[in-house]
Amino acid sequence: MEVNALPQSQTPEANNAGSFNLQNILLLLSALCIAGWFYVSGTRNTAEEVPAQSASLASIGDNRPGAVNEAITGKSTQTVSQLVNDALAFKALLTTTQQTTLQQNYTASLARKWSNLPCGSNCRNGIQFGTLTSAQLAAAHQVIRDALGTSDDDGYAEFYQMNLAEAYLHANGGGNGYDSTLRWIAFLNTPSTTGAWMLQFGGHHYAANIAFNNGHVIGATPFFMGVEPKSFSWNATAYAPLNDERDALADMLASLSSSQLSTAKLSTTFSDCTMVPGETNGGNGNFPSTKLGVACNTFSAAQKDLVLAAIQHYVGDMDSATAAAVMQVYTDEIDGTYVAYTGNGTSGNAASFLVSNSNYVRIDGPTVWVEFSCQNGVVISGQIHYHTVWRDHSHDYGLDLTGPAIDVTSSTGVAQPGRTLPLTVFPNPATGTISINLPVTAKDATVTVINSATGQAMIQTHHLNGATIDYDISRLPKGAYILKVREAGAVYIGKVSRQ
Repeated sequence: MEVNALPQSQTPEANNAGSFNLQNILLLLSALCIAGWFYVSGTRNTAEEVPAQSASLASIGDNRPGAVNEAITGKSTQTVSQLVNDALAFKALLTTTQQTTLQQNYTASLARKWSNLPCGSNCRNGIQFGTLTSAQLAAAHQVIRDALGTSDDDGYAEFYQMNLAEAYLHANGGGNGYDSTLRWIAFLNTPSTTGAWMLQFGGHHYAANIAFNNGHVIGATPFFMGVEPKSFSWNATAYAPLNDERDALADMLASLSSSQLSTAKLSTTFSDCTMVPGETNGGNGNFPSTKLGVACNTFSAAQKDLVLAAIQHYVGDMDSATAAAVMQVYTDEIDGTYVAYTGNGTSGNAASFLVSNSNYVRIDGPTVWVEFSCQNGVVISGQIHYHTVWRDHSHDYGLDLTGPAIDVTSSTGVAQPGRTLPLTVFPNPATGTISINLPVTAKDATVTVINSATGQAMIQTHHLNGATIDYDISRLPKGAYILKVREAGAVYIGKVSRQ
């Protein structure tokens, strides 16, 4: 249910901590409703999920592993006005001192103050999760839910799993430098549906910088993610937050011929992604002027689909409107996009890519920039861990809050024909019939199932209809597949694993 944004004349800036006017009462009631919703969603069942040192997770009732999937299956339908409303409600729960820590006036320097390192508040803005009460923390998490996409294993679900990884590091030799309480959230300018502002949140191995203006998203990058270890078990549940990104990139590389791989392979050794952390923390703010590797204009249609499927795992961390619009741009620019990598992988064998320290892959287009790097473990020795970053040549930091909206696909806000857009699949993995969920009601659609490793079309079925298409994959060999649905000139792409 959408909640209308507060009138701009009624922002919390107009009130001091001791004045209880109608604005404060309404904001307080809104915040209490958020906290109550989280409580009803499952606080009674979370005490055993996270140890005491990770109170930021234990305090969020709907952050149980099962509850995350139940609560956020499907794409987000939140609007910027809802996000602004929840951001102001969160801020209203804070003391005057806390509000000063949470919010600062936007500057280019502050926007670039972020890091993937475990460097605390010295290298990032905002208020630490570990200093918040349970109600305040619940409200902070609601803001993050609003901002991120909510497809399975992307968006908020991925953020949650990476928080668990920090708790895992704390409990397995990382000490006090690693913990889920060491997360920060910041507002640069007052959240508004008419003004310009930026939302930042993250900590070690996570950094989101999302810019808004006039009720629209104007920048979703820089966006960094990392995880150590690459897979782990928490309370008897297995997690591997970045395996989807790694697998999609490995599938993309494995689809290339030996000749294409030779052109794409770099001689440089990469110890990390080149475009992290924040520029004020020793990071790089200048994209390379020369594109390296192999151009996608030499790829088959199936290979291009695999490139777009890999990109989609990053774009899908945003709300559905932003994801669809950004993917439209990246799809239009696919022929000007390049793929480069390091390592010793072989054509047709996805399992041979991104498996060792210094293995690396890059997607560099006219606007899109994605890097994925493998490194030796820092806390957990004996296995690699992952760093990855999504940036945008044209929209990083919302061009310092002056850029155009990136969350609409046309002047009417409707996706146009000929675009590549996301779909979801359930169950996944699967052994028999799956449900393909589309954002539209398809008429006379064609479904193609493509082998991720080889790019070969395995099944093609025509004349299918409906917003949900039931599809039998039982005759496929076990493995990973790309689902491509073409309908009325639009193309929808997803991924399924046949077990």
